[in-house]
Amino acid sequence: MELDLVDALAEAVVRAQAWRALVREAAPLERLAGEDAAEGRATLGRPLGALPRERLRERPVLGEEVVPGERRRLVVPRGVDAQSDPENVTPSRSTRTDGAERLRRARLRAARARVTRACPRLEAARPQEGTTAGDGDPSSRLLFGRVDIPLLNFSAILHSRLVDPAGEKIGRVDDLIVRLADRGYPPITGLKARIGGREVFVPAERVARIEPGEVQLSGEQVDLGRFERREGEVLLRHDLLGRRLINVVGARLVRADDLVLGHVEQWWRVVGVDTSIRSLFRRLLPPGLRRRGRVRPFLDWESVEPFVRHVPTARLRMTFGRLSKLHPAQLADLVEAASHEEGEEIIAAVGGDRELEADVFEELDPEHQVEFLRERSDEEAARVLAAMEADDAADLLGELDQARRDPLLRLLPLRQQRKIRTLLGYNPATAGGLMSPDFIAVPETSTVAQALDELRRTELPEETVTTVFVVDGDGRLSGIVSAVTLLKHDPSAVLAEAKSLPPLTLEPEDDLAETAMKMADYDLTVAPVVDDDERMLGIVTVDDLLELMIPEDWRRRASALRDE
Repeated sequence: MELDLVDALAEAVVRAQAWRALVREAAPLERLAGEDAAEGRATLGRPLGALPRERLRERPVLGEEVVPGERRRLVVPRGVDAQSDPENVTPSRSTRTDGAERLRRARLRAARARVTRACPRLEAARPQEGTTAGDGDPSSRLLFGRVDIPLLNFSAILHSRLVDPAGEKIGRVDDLIVRLADRGYPPITGLKARIGGREVFVPAERVARIEPGEVQLSGEQVDLGRFERREGEVLLRHDLLGRRLINVVGARLVRADDLVLGHVEQWWRVVGVDTSIRSLFRRLLPPGLRRRGRVRPFLDWESVEPFVRHVPTARLRMTFGRLSKLHPAQLADLVEAASHEEGEEIIAAVGGDRELEADVFEELDPEHQVEFLRERSDEEAARVLAAMEADDAADLLGELDQARRDPLLRLLPLRQQRKIRTLLGYNPATAGGLMSPDFIAVPETSTVAQALDELRRTELPEETVTTVFVVDGDGRLSGIVSAVTLLKHDPSAVLAEAKSLPPLTLEPEDDLAETAMKMADYDLTVAPVVDDDERMLGIVTVDDLLELMIPEDWRRRASALRDE
């Protein structure tokens, strides 16, 4: 009775959250005229009925979701291509249309291959022919299509009875211990237990059985020495439960409201994270009711990255491997959404790749740039600035106090110093303050082949080299030629024949509105900035222009949607 009430309450909260997200996405709603209005549909550019169906019936969670249980969805990565063979996949218990069922089965097929790669040594019993995994033993749940393993909620074990081989209670389980240094699904290495008012360590080899509400030991003796953390150990309740982690697949922060354990390779391992409201309610229940809750959909552990800097003895660092799959803008969003300590841990994880670290700093908003640069030494800050693009570095230095700015400038390479000092001389709200001094300019007497060689050798960002600028003998801008045009021309042709006149040029004093209007009128992604003598000073790219032109309330709205 109590569990049904909690489930109903949790379901109501989940549905309210989902609808709130939809209202934010669709507001302000406008009534359609004519036929659409007669059907009662509301729209913001499209009918509400055109929104994805799964957004209307599910909590909007990004990432990989493992759904345990008999005859139900198993592993469902968002956005998987459904063009695959759906044979031999356990049918859903839900009522679905044939098309939705085929899509679900195809997703399972695609996800099964990824899970197998993530844990290639997984050896568990497969369901027999003619049976369905999950039948029989009620503790059995599917991790993915063809493998049947037992699953447990960590909350069902927390504070459970600790019994001897005869079944007599000798204490209780206060925590489980794992080591996160190795990749994959981390095994349970021991228990933190309370016996006779004393906290003790019980190694995994002394544990005979783990089940909801009870952990049984093997052997007659227990070492009653007081529990002390050892290097590399992580306590699930103390260090992970209730804390935030990074969902790498969804590029968002999630909270570990519960953890899921699976019996893999002859022992219990952490296989997933439950982020649902239900798991939070379940933790508030008395132990007797808590252990009766079934395992619900959860995020695969291979798709999350925990924060570990707060663990006192772990001496671990967040791994770079998983985070390297994310775009710098996604990493910057995570840093901005995290606490200061969590943001520092993310930046430290990508710090081994100087280019990526600089890209992340470039994507941060000015407030966070200053926040994370302030605590670094001058040498460390200069190392970051030297790897950034000159225009982005100038913008960041412009946010710092003058007393900090000059010492940092002197630590930069001379060429970078000259570029940044020139940019700092312009008003930030003009084309001169927005432009990048890095571009490709070649003499008009050069051949197409020589211009292509310049493109191949350059290390400039791709968005700045889509156009090659042609200059005459006095260094004045005489034309432009796109990379596509170069590829179409004879390599031996000279640029004076291949070039075209620039549709427009910008002056350093042009304000942002004038710059935006000119580039929009001519459909330009790159525009040259020239001085009074028509010599090139730099270029303005559309991405830098958009970043400054986006209204602040749009940014706040996007941040609110990410936090849903």
